[in-house]
Amino acid sequence: MAVWQSCGTKDSPNDAAKTAEVEAAETQKAEARVARRSYLEKARAEKAEERRLAYIELWRNSVTYKGPSGKLIYYKAEVDPSYNGGEKAMMNYLRDNLKYPQEAQDKEVEGTVFVDFVVDQNGNVTEVVGSDAIGENVDILLKEEAVRVVASMPQWVAGTQRGVAVDTRFSVPITFELD
Repeated sequence: MAVWQSCGTKDSPNDAAKTAEVEAAETQKAEARVARRSYLEKARAEKAEERRLAYIELWRNSVTYKGPSGKLIYYKAEVDPSYNGGEKAMMNYLRDNLKYPQEAQDKEVEGTVFVDFVVDQNGNVTEVVGSDAIGENVDILLKEEAVRVVASMPQWVAGTQRGVAVDTRFSVPITFELD
């Protein structure tokens, strides 16, 4: 009578080396992602500050400008426009409606797109433009998606000047990060 016992496959030294190489590559990739995100966060903060200072300078020179339609638009109203439900609701809206472009995912493109727009006196989002982008190889796909989702936002609460609803310029940074 013969008895056979098996404990699984026998690992060869090459299999162990391949496993170690794969683990090292994954660790290196994770470290690169952390470094890239750290760089992007720093660059986003610097760009946001640069934009804020430029915005203040525009506002100091004139509190308003004429839009493409000839309407008066405020750089900053006494009471800024706000998303219905507040900033947390806006973040939920963006999270639920942004679709990371597949081509950008495949290329592992990450970054931040600054979207400028006007909230008109009725609370409608108009004149949406992807103005600045932070990150290597941030392509048109991310800008298009950021503009698409902002342009499709529901009504906001309009900004006011001396108690009257006015058209007001606004900006939102939208960050695209892979899981």
